Amino acid sequence: MTGKLSIARPAASEGLAWMRTAWAWFKPAPVPWMGMTALVFLVLVGVGSIPYLGGFLVEILSPFIVAGFMSAGRAAEAGQPVTFLHLGVGFNPQNRTRLAIMGGIYLAGVLLIDLIMRQMGGEGFQQLSQLAAHPAALSPEQAQAILNEALPALLTGLLLLTPLVMATWFAPALVLFDGFSTGNAMWWSLWACAVTWRPLLTYSVLLGLLGVVAMLIPFGLGLLVFLPWVLCSTYAAYRAIFLPATPA
Repeated sequence: MTGKLSIARPAASEGLAWMRTAWAWFKPAPVPWMGMTALVFLVLVGVGSIPYLGGFLVEILSPFIVAGFMSAGRAAEAGQPVTFLHLGVGFNPQNRTRLAIMGGIYLAGVLLIDLIMRQMGGEGFQQLSQLAAHPAALSPEQAQAILNEALPALLTGLLLLTPLVMATWFAPALVLFDGFSTGNAMWWSLWACAVTWRPLLTYSVLLGLLGVVAMLIPFGLGLLVFLPWVLCSTYAAYRAIFLPATPA
């Protein structure tokens, strides 16, 4: 418990409830939600195309984007309009420094994990990207050899990336709505994910299945629905897990 919040322990089935709640918020205003998502996608493509720095800037911007959708989720919950203006909430003076630091920490973590994976995987890890780009260029035996060599590095990277994702999952909402510092927000996000792993596991499995379906829908229309639904459900999860602390 913090001085302001306590962490609930929802049942495993609550993961499905978060998705239902988010859909109830998304359904009355799909056009603004999808429009926000399309705008973010275009901005990220433009930023990502900046030579040398683009990929780094995209990672740093990610907490700002999540904060914008969290703000829109709160508006939808209150029955207020969902507009593009929510995307700018993370850039307010009281939020931008903490969110930028959060993005920088995430970027540093990703770069460190990538370095560890490359050191572990050796030549096989380097060849893995070539295999993904040109799968027909290698025989099945060569492809299998590359995968076998790179697998320990991939598993290690997944193991290291998981707590980093957990630490940033709810952190933008904690900064935005509860005034947490960057460090406190990331710590409480990590702790909340650890103690509520059952509903989060259910939730993650549902997201994975729905994500596959969304990618099968042509012209990116599935993702324009799926991505804001995911972020809206993240706000629903935040509301269910982080509760006002009761006096002792």
